[in-house]
Amino acid sequence: RNIRIRAATLEREGLVQEIPFRIFNKLDEVLFAGHLKNAVFLDINSQGSDVSGATYTHSGGPNTENKRISIILNRDALEYARVKDIVAILIHHMIHAYFLVACGPQKEDEVDYGRLGHDVHFGKIMLAIKKLSAVHGKELTPLNFGHNSAKIRYFADEYYSSRRRADVEREDKEKWYCSHCHCNVEELPEGEVDKWYNKVCKPMFDQPTCVRSIEVQTYNDQRHELETKRRGLLTSSANSVEFIFKDQPVFVEGTKVEEFLDARKAFEKADSRYLKVHEDVSEKTFLRFLEFLHTGSYRPDPHPLAAAAGLGVERIGPPIIKPQSTATEACLLADVQFVKFGVLMGFDECKGYALDRMNAYGVLYEDPITLLKEIYQGYEPDADLKTWARKFLVRAPDTSSPEYHTASISLTTIDPPNLIKLESEQGLYRARFLDAVDSSGALENDVNKARAELIVAGWYSWS
Repeated sequence: RNIRIRAATLEREGLVQEIPFRIFNKLDEVLFAGHLKNAVFLDINSQGSDVSGATYTHSGGPNTENKRISIILNRDALEYARVKDIVAILIHHMIHAYFLVACGPQKEDEVDYGRLGHDVHFGKIMLAIKKLSAVHGKELTPLNFGHNSAKIRYFADEYYSSRRRADVEREDKEKWYCSHCHCNVEELPEGEVDKWYNKVCKPMFDQPTCVRSIEVQTYNDQRHELETKRRGLLTSSANSVEFIFKDQPVFVEGTKVEEFLDARKAFEKADSRYLKVHEDVSEKTFLRFLEFLHTGSYRPDPHPLAAAAGLGVERIGPPIIKPQSTATEACLLADVQFVKFGVLMGFDECKGYALDRMNAYGVLYEDPITLLKEIYQGYEPDADLKTWARKFLVRAPDTSSPEYHTASISLTTIDPPNLIKLESEQGLYRARFLDAVDSSGALENDVNKARAELIVAGWYSWS
């Protein structure tokens, strides 16, 4: 209110052109917490169109020696404007300048990021200021997406004739370094602005401050690694989500998540575009999850192992222990970790996919003790993992069928079941296996159940 009174006084004194310069610092202090101080160069000149002025990114203004943000108001618009129009026009451009301060300079390949646009982010600040103006006086009604300088709007009809409209749009696109504040900028409904704010911005207050950075981690599916990119080069916040991994945001396009029901439901339940990854998830497992989102599978590739066993990648049951190979990738260990990830995050699709892989190898060249420790360490194992582990312990080759059936265990099997291999005094695993059993009551319980099943089948009397 005091600012508008000051502006009205300047008008009565015949200093209309001085109003923007005299009230800028106070507006900055009251509305933008002083963030524009020393960051903006303010000037007035004739711009020969219906624009209220133009806000230029750093070093992008008409004065090539000026390296700051430039706000150049249109003298033609101010000439016909009322005091409240002048105040509104200046605030309009200060909002543009604020986004350049908060989000960094505009770049030619980041125009869609919207620093100098009139989208929902602009609308949220503009509407907030408009409501604030009504607290101690009349609402500053001229403050809007466009502007209300009547004389300029009158000439706009001719300026925007069908012959010129395409030319204006082309010129605006070419001038990527400044705002295009025409009088007829399309207004957005307040409900649409609030919906965007509640989904995209409000949840940020509950997240680490790093989510407000102009850079973010993204997944490169060619190199299978995280890389840093500027947010301005990526899909808009409204069409993307972010996983918070170890207090760092990882950006994922919304279309990737849409294909996975459980992940989509998790974001919907959180009512946010941010979802925290459980603290027990390792970076390797998280990268596999990102690969799964982007490609529908994850490495290591299980096909070579399954093919080497003479089996297609299909559901056949837990694998049979074979002599270890140092060159073998730990595919099954990765699967177990992915199952546990699915359990921790509530992503049944991840869990189910990994369990299917675990039943598709036929043979195991990895260290079985490491595998069992991974299943049983930490907390109470998932019921499906425990079921798989018990089947793994009693698993043995069958001469009649590659399919696993508990009832098929018989004395005609060529190799003994996995449990007998692990317990064998002549084997490589006995000491470490017994230590693992001693360290986990859940594993000990399942070993006892598996042993009882094998005793009934006659394996221990045979061995």
